[in-house]
Amino acid sequence: MTANSTLEKQPVTGILLMAGLSSRLGFPKALLPYGRKALVERVLEQTLASRLDRVILVLGCQARKILSALGPFQGSPRLEVVVNRRYDRGLSSSIRAGLRVLDPSASGVMFILGDQPLLNTATINRLIQAFRRHRLPIVVPLYGRRPGNPVIIGRELLPELQRLRGDTGGREIIRKNPDWVLNIPIRPQYIGWDVDTWEDYDRTRKFFSPTIEGPIFRGDL
Repeated sequence: MTANSTLEKQPVTGILLMAGLSSRLGFPKALLPYGRKALVERVLEQTLASRLDRVILVLGCQARKILSALGPFQGSPRLEVVVNRRYDRGLSSSIRAGLRVLDPSASGVMFILGDQPLLNTATINRLIQAFRRHRLPIVVPLYGRRPGNPVIIGRELLPELQRLRGDTGGREIIRKNPDWVLNIPIRPQYIGWDVDTWEDYDRTRKFFSPTIEGPIFRGDL
């Protein structure tokens, strides 16, 4: 067995977090239209085309509506959907919901926030490759000088994630273990843009519909 084939046998599972309230938007982020597809379709398209061995989609608020927007992805053998009934308890509850169905063979987990419409397969694969080759338990993308998402956490640190409570993710674990962090520069920086406000949506949707002029507001959807 070659060194490369050994690396390829280190499964990395993606946990795609889309259970939040989208309170700042007042509209489910997962259903925001990007061209002819909803955001959830765009993100699933890229994650399922990547080298992730499996993708766990965690839903919560508006789960039924989002499920109806999955289209052909619902039949993917690599996709498992989990509904977090306690999504109102914050991000940590969705992380734990995804970890509960994690395959024991996974060497690491990529945590993907479902509000990055410009995240692509190449970026996901680059982070997975870095995790497999460098054997550090935390891989973080850098967009310019700013750390962002998605982040890979090695299996040895997952018990710490299980202990998280409230609206917190892995940031504290990363802060406590700086020597275990591998930073990977990602360009262009817009790949890391996320969507928290309508202004964020306006600037990201133009990558899919470049002829659109002027802002879009909640009432337009």
